Amino acid sequence: MPIALQVVSYLLRYPTRDLTDDLMDIRAFCAEMEPKEAQEHLAVFLKELEERDIDQIIDHYIHHFDFGRLTNLYVSYLKLGEQRERGLELLKLKMIYEAYGFTPTEEELPDYLPLLLEFCAYAPEAARKEVLEMHGKAINEIRSKLREEGSYYAALLDALFCLMEQEGIAWEPEEKAG
Repeated sequence: MPIALQVVSYLLRYPTRDLTDDLMDIRAFCAEMEPKEAQEHLAVFLKELEERDIDQIIDHYIHHFDFGRLTNLYVSYLKLGEQRERGLELLKLKMIYEAYGFTPTEEELPDYLPLLLEFCAYAPEAARKEVLEMHGKAINEIRSKLREEGSYYAALLDALFCLMEQEGIAWEPEEKAG
């Protein structure tokens, strides 16, 4: 799963001209990926990228992630907006990163999904599970909104959820017996 998370993280970052050069290598990696369902979702996503030039990919990305209030890639923003609690959430994530020796870039907030996935690719299984379970509901909300908007990035998040499911990550809080 760690390498697959790195691939998803890379594909969720702002697209550059290098992306189109890397598609063949990424496709080759994905052909060997387990589970098969994640592989299929990634194949759909990669096909969409291959059918577009880099400027179209960038425009699509900007439309959905930079201008989409409900689809931006800052996973605590959807739930907390700019509230004080979000600052505490960001601090908690930063402390988790530091506890495992992961030094995130100062260019992005700790809840930026590609950065979060990069950490998860690096972290031990227990830490990966904790972070993905903590933010799975928000990631799913982003995925649902992308689906509603017809964005091919929904297929990429579908692949992520297949990977999470394979690892037994419960992304939605379970109902507590009362």
